[in-house]
Amino acid sequence: VPNRRLLVDRLSQALAHAKRSGRFLAVCYFDLDAFKPVNDQLGHDAGDQLLVEMTCRLQTLLRAGDTLARMGGDEFVLLLSDLEQDTECFDILERILANIRTPIIIKNQSFPVPVAVSASIGVTLYPHDDAEPGILLRHADEAMYQAKEAGKNCCHLWAASAGSPR
Repeated sequence: VPNRRLLVDRLSQALAHAKRSGRFLAVCYFDLDAFKPVNDQLGHDAGDQLLVEMTCRLQTLLRAGDTLARMGGDEFVLLLSDLEQDTECFDILERILANIRTPIIIKNQSFPVPVAVSASIGVTLYPHDDAEPGILLRHADEAMYQAKEAGKNCCHLWAASAGSPR
């Protein structure tokens, strides 16, 4: 999956396309809830298996023009481009949340272990949030923390009036 540098390039391209087409772009920042216990209890190899499997699963749910990037650790950014309506992204994100909640079988030493995690997703929508790429990422990150504060395993839409939860 793309790294941070390639993500910023794709985000710039997606913004330019959204401006030309008049369509919406969703910038979704998320991390896996309860990932740290997987590493702590089953080891880093198990955590790596979980990340690889999760990435493969998520890529099967995406449309051709969408981008999934790993920011580091268990943090990801998803760009959902070419949306006709601003609410269209939430149907996609509900499928993603359901997919993430589905347990993954980790091959740990001599026996398989089912592991279940969830995700907290922060979303900002262009052109409602008409900012440069770095600011869009920060807004989506702030919204992710609001999703965590709301109980995890959910999506939260960034709003300028909400302020930063940090």
